[in-house]
Amino acid sequence: MSNLTVFQSVHPIGDTDFNALPVKEFGPAIGYYTQVLGFSLVEKQNEKVILQRDDVKIGLACNGNDPEQASCYFAVSDVEALRRELHEKGIEPSELRVDDHNGTKYRIFFAKEPYGVCFCFGQPA
Repeated sequence: MSNLTVFQSVHPIGDTDFNALPVKEFGPAIGYYTQVLGFSLVEKQNEKVILQRDDVKIGLACNGNDPEQASCYFAVSDVEALRRELHEKGIEPSELRVDDHNGTKYRIFFAKEPYGVCFCFGQPA
């Protein structure tokens, strides 16, 4: 991935802990996050993995939680470019749309990783 889009920050949606995103097993999840989403492996412990892209750090955890119940928002520098990057990698991101959050309009799209976690990517409109 060219990593032209800068990941600026990450925020939980609901009660998701983005420092412990649930996965069933590390191997395939690390492959997805590094090869598809452009993260780098920073640290691997027995029960937790730390990944980073630009200034954003997230954690993966084999903690028994349901990945289908986890989601987070990534603020990015170029939402259109990231959507194209993911589409070219075979991901099926949602269409771009404009949402209002606390009085600010954001251009966003959603993508679900194959293990269940849902991501929202966006930038101010």
